[in-house]
Amino acid sequence: MDGLCSEDKLLVERMVNGYCRSGLLLDEDKRNRLCDIESQLAKTVAEFTANISNDTSKLLFTRNELSGLPATFFADKPLVTTNGVEKYVVCVTKPNSMLVLRLATLEETRKAMYVALFTKCPNNIELLQQAVDLRQEKAKMLGFKSHASYTLDDLSMNNPDMVLDMLNTLRTQLTPMARRELAQLRAIKQADCESKGLEFTDFYDWDLAYYKRTKTERTHNIDTTLIKSYFHVPDVVCRLFALFEEIMQLRFCKVDASVWHPLVELYEVWDTNGFVGHCYLDLYARPRKYANGATFHIRSGFTRKTGAREYPAVALVTNFVQPTNGEPALLSHANLKTLVHEMGHVLHNLCSVTKWSMFHGTRVCRDFVECPSQMLENLIWTPSVLQKLGVHYQTKQPIPLCIVDAIIAAKPQVAGVFYLQKLFYAVYDISIYHSPGSHVDASLVYNTLEKNVALCNTGGIETIGAATTRQVVRGYDSKCFVYLWGQALAADMFSTRFGRDGVFNQQTWMEYRNVILRPGGSTDIMNCVHQFLGRKPQYNAFFTQIGLD
Repeated sequence: MDGLCSEDKLLVERMVNGYCRSGLLLDEDKRNRLCDIESQLAKTVAEFTANISNDTSKLLFTRNELSGLPATFFADKPLVTTNGVEKYVVCVTKPNSMLVLRLATLEETRKAMYVALFTKCPNNIELLQQAVDLRQEKAKMLGFKSHASYTLDDLSMNNPDMVLDMLNTLRTQLTPMARRELAQLRAIKQADCESKGLEFTDFYDWDLAYYKRTKTERTHNIDTTLIKSYFHVPDVVCRLFALFEEIMQLRFCKVDASVWHPLVELYEVWDTNGFVGHCYLDLYARPRKYANGATFHIRSGFTRKTGAREYPAVALVTNFVQPTNGEPALLSHANLKTLVHEMGHVLHNLCSVTKWSMFHGTRVCRDFVECPSQMLENLIWTPSVLQKLGVHYQTKQPIPLCIVDAIIAAKPQVAGVFYLQKLFYAVYDISIYHSPGSHVDASLVYNTLEKNVALCNTGGIETIGAATTRQVVRGYDSKCFVYLWGQALAADMFSTRFGRDGVFNQQTWMEYRNVILRPGGSTDIMNCVHQFLGRKPQYNAFFTQIGLD
């Protein structure tokens, strides 16, 4: 490969390795079987995903049963009459379920939503099992011990045992912390029941979001409704774009164009050197839309033979509640985190400049793909940034410092439970894809680990949460650990560089843009991290961030 540049050489190596990983060295019979496996997998994954997106599960609640929900929740909910009683039709979607589980005063309402959420899409259990079995067969046919070994082979963390060791170490530290937090929440619920003259039985999964919010509001005098009033979606987007222009010299200009829905917006992105790319924002929930927050490549950037640049286009997708009947679209701080996280993927795709589209933007090693987004999340835990982003949607007054301080102070609340849940998905994922045998019962493993690792209490109700674990089936199979791994790297980079240089230091942000974002996957990303930090990564900042000093 004499005469090739480093990116060309990497392309050739990846292509040859890709052919081998696709069965080039197998005999004809095995290649044919591999083709059958790939075809079956594609159909299985597509059906699994479609079942979630197309699910129409609904619950009926009276207005009293939905006590605690804001008026905006009811704006788009149809009414039906059942046995002479008017009830609201509530679809069992992620946005609706999150609101009900966080805000519904009545435990029976939260329980009904929880059970509906974690028992929907029952046909997906069989599809999940098929995907796991097919992937294990494929991996062993290609000479790997397991699907996890096959998947991790070309990552930075390239050994399943390394991943399990990391997760087990973290579990050892997180579990005592989570048990203490759950005991605190249990005590709050017990006192709540006694004050209302209700029988206290136990603390269940459907109580977690509600009493976590209750604890935060009581401990830090936080009014979540008031906080939302300072994060009006259009204002936040405008101020985020202004921030990116200030720190990274990126200018977002809204343009009129044909888009796939009236609420979708298109922006041209420019910097001091010229055009950068296109960004679509599809922020509001609607029926049959992709249910989670995500960022999608529409067009990757690359260099044409002529030397001309093909510019990237990317779509940011979330499911925030639409503005309806004069009610504005407002974000909770958690919603703001989702928006900023996905914007991190957008910036990665826009700021990357590679010769080949194969390496553009987020096409990095899968165990680094979340890191730039998690790095950007640190902004919404920085008081000076929150003050830039928060402005009251009616008075246009900036968010008061006392509210900002309360938001920041509330960050460590129930961090052990939060990260233990992330750990659970990572352990579950690697467990089903790194089984020593040829078959593993994916649903049984889920239910066992949910209780033993995540410390869940479903009150004896048989749930099938595995049926909606989209990430384990599509895209993140054997790689759910990357959220924890990436957060450790992100915490180190933000704490080390921006903690020292200042969060608005344009020179440091431009170095981050050029060293971390620009190369995409065209070079060893861990060398880039080393260069940006000036040393090898450490995990002290991550442990401090989650309260494990």
